[in-house]
Order: sequence, then structure tokens, then C-alpha cells
Amino acid sequence: MRIEKTETFIEHDIIVNSTKVGTVELCPERNEIARLVIFEPYQNKGYGTEVVKTLVEQGYNSLWVRSDNPRAIHVYEKCGFKKGNTYMFEMVADKAESEDKE
Repeated sequence: MRIEKTETFIEHDIIVNSTKVGTVELCPERNEIARLVIFEPYQNKGYGTEVVKTLVEQGYNSLWVRSDNPRAIHVYEKCGFKKGNTYMFEMVADKAESEDKE
């Protein structure tokens, strides 16, 4: 078996007045915002909202957000997103247990 790198997600810099204020990772095939990061010094200035609104205008209509990130949830809801299904959950490998099986 091989696991090969794909170019499914494309990362873009968010630039304001020649300054990089964050990054956004997109999946054009699924019209999905995969990750949005606004760097700490630039948070609460509306940049995240502006980026999301621009991407929605370009057809990006899907994203995933951590349930323990109320700040991000607020931005996405402000931009018209609503919570969908909550059928996913985190699973963590028990390293000691998996090593015992070898």
C-alpha cells in the first residue's frame, strides 16, 4: 500500500495592507473552507468575517468547525452558516494498547 500526497486543499495567505494577517485553506472540489486562521494580533478586527463573506460569494458553502471554538462559530453564523449534523467525534489511539498487539 502507498499513501500519496494530493493537492486537494490549497492554502492561501490573507493579506491586509501588505501584511499577512492569516491563512485560509480551501477545497475547491467540495466548495469547502477547510481551515481559517487569523493571527492573534489581527483577531477581532473583522478580517475573518470579511474572508468568510468573500468565500461565500465565490460559492464556498461548507466547512467544519470545532465545537469548542465559540469565536469561530460566531463568525460563521454571522456569515449565514448554521450547525448541521453532529455525527462526528474525535477518536484517539491508545498507543500502549496498539503496541501490545504487535
